[in-house]
Amino acid sequence: MLRYSTYKSIYDNKPAKRNHLNINIMIEGLLRRRGSLIKIVALVLFLTVTTTGMVTAFASNGHERDNTSYETVIVVPGDTLWEIAVNHKPNGKDTRVYIDEIKRVNKMVVSSIQAGDTLLLPEI
Repeated sequence: MLRYSTYKSIYDNKPAKRNHLNINIMIEGLLRRRGSLIKIVALVLFLTVTTTGMVTAFASNGHERDNTSYETVIVVPGDTLWEIAVNHKPNGKDTRVYIDEIKRVNKMVVSSIQAGDTLLLPEI
């Protein structure tokens, strides 16, 4: 039986033992595994650089930016692509080549145009 029922008689007054990680042990472990740590850092750095390059490559829309200015022409009844190209092409440029550029810029598959169509004409 307990003779005294005081706090000290029931509970031990020793501070609780804490399970601290010793920082020195951690540092020693890292130094022992320095070779593998360097390999991991190099791998992470390599993956970061290659992933950034891949994201940049795939982020572009595949079209090169051209600094060409464009003139807008609205097609009126009776206009043909040939007439528009002849009237707006740069001097000395082949009309067929200019028509191909007009079709490429306007994403046209065929050369037919209708009144009211809006065409972008490259000014080269």
